[in-house]
Amino acid sequence: MWLLRLGLHELSRPKEQAADDWAWIIDHTIQIGPAKCFLVVGVRLSAWEAKRADQDRSAALEHQDLSVWMIEPVEKSDGAMVERQLRELSQQTGVVPRELLSDGGGDVQNGIKRFCDSHPQTVGRKDLAHAAANLVKHELDGDATWTKFLQDASHAKAKMRQTPLAFLLPPELKAKARWMNLDALVTWSRKVTGFVTSPRPVPGVSLEADQLEKQMGWIRSYRESLAAWSQMLEVTATSLKYIREHGYHTDAKQELEVELAPFIGGTETPASRVAGNLLAFVDEQSSGIPAGQRLVGSSEVLESLIGKAKQLEGQQSKSGFTKMILGAAACVSEVTQQAVQAALAAVKVRDVRDWIKQHLGISVQGQRLHAFKAIPTGTKAG
Repeated sequence: MWLLRLGLHELSRPKEQAADDWAWIIDHTIQIGPAKCFLVVGVRLSAWEAKRADQDRSAALEHQDLSVWMIEPVEKSDGAMVERQLRELSQQTGVVPRELLSDGGGDVQNGIKRFCDSHPQTVGRKDLAHAAANLVKHELDGDATWTKFLQDASHAKAKMRQTPLAFLLPPELKAKARWMNLDALVTWSRKVTGFVTSPRPVPGVSLEADQLEKQMGWIRSYRESLAAWSQMLEVTATSLKYIREHGYHTDAKQELEVELAPFIGGTETPASRVAGNLLAFVDEQSSGIPAGQRLVGSSEVLESLIGKAKQLEGQQSKSGFTKMILGAAACVSEVTQQAVQAALAAVKVRDVRDWIKQHLGISVQGQRLHAFKAIPTGTKAG
């Protein structure tokens, strides 16, 4: 409960009134059931600039760089709903953000546009990580070799699961061919190809002469494709690293182009196409930004915070949103004796219970208990 009190204090505490200095990063997170949760976190652009000036650490945003502004479960969301939520948040806090950053989802983008139309000092921007994922997905969806590779990897996994070769199993294959999934597969493929090419003794494993070749020899046929997919990974990783630390600004395309020079020019490849499209995307997102100013270009820190909240919920996350969603706000709080004492003094247990009742209602697990509760004693099932 003290963690929830700390989270509610972070969510409800007054935020700094800093004109033209706040970037809001927004997203929806979903679990089972009809509800999805609208999250808004804030970053002070001036604080990020100060972090960028510190040569001894990375400028990539971390949880402690955030403040949590809104956690609001809703059963239905569209552009009008998102615009209403942003407008009400701005009115409640007295802050009109300089930037609204999102993953580019349709309802969120529509809501951002509506908000910016009535607040010209605010600009909407799209996250580079999701753009990179979509570009790579487009390349892979049209690649028959990728489809065959996934099939072969899945087939090998099924055949080797209960065999001495289980240590060579590929990682879990996700339905979405995002570049993060590709990263795990390419890393696994490199290691397995090296092992198949030059087998070495493995403690506790006795292999027949042709067993390894029979089960995993197929992976050699993908060497060229793996090299091409690996280059795509380098393009996306290089681009993301740059934007995490430097954001969108007037010279972003030119500076990133220098970073991506090894992948551009010559024969067209999947990596060169992705590089070209990412440069065009960065150029578009950087347009209209005054010289000397920067905007945040990666929402990965919010994705990470959502993942942390799901870890705190644990198995409860399978029952829809629970009170532990407040743990996301607690994760950005300053954990010092003074800060914790102030939070616990300001927020009581009853405040947390009131917030839960107002915003969450009954969970899917609670509904399940009501639906399947035991038949009262003395009543026979008919």
